[in-house]
Amino acid sequence: MEKDAKIYVAGHQGMVGSAIIRELRRQGYESIVTRTHQELDLCRQEAVERFFETEKPEYVFLAAARVGGIGANSEALADFMYDNMILEMNVIHSAWKNNCKKLEFLGSSCIYPRMAPQPMKEDCLLTSALEKTISEICASMKSLMRC
Repeated sequence: MEKDAKIYVAGHQGMVGSAIIRELRRQGYESIVTRTHQELDLCRQEAVERFFETEKPEYVFLAAARVGGIGANSEALADFMYDNMILEMNVIHSAWKNNCKKLEFLGSSCIYPRMAPQPMKEDCLLTSALEKTISEICASMKSLMRC
């Protein structure tokens, strides 16, 4: 990336997003665009499209997500999955439509096999049971889809 490139960090207030911001600044990147959830609800397609059309970021780090931990995941089941898929698709599609040069999409460790060797290689994906709460969400989705 060029040092003057416009970079959007979605989820900049979270643990991973804030670390990305710190590292970008440490490396000398200054044209970093951020929006809080109150300023831009990534689940609202029209708002995301307007943001990308206006800001035209060249690079996107997608670290935004609805998170809540194991307890909240167990309670909400499909809600977290639904909201996260909506916001991810809105950002990815708008980045593509607005000719973003590169998008880095980050996923939770809960989507990976529980006992995968570390550091995990890509060929470990979908090779064993997922983290318990993710498995419960997938099972709930399957039962909902049968209705």
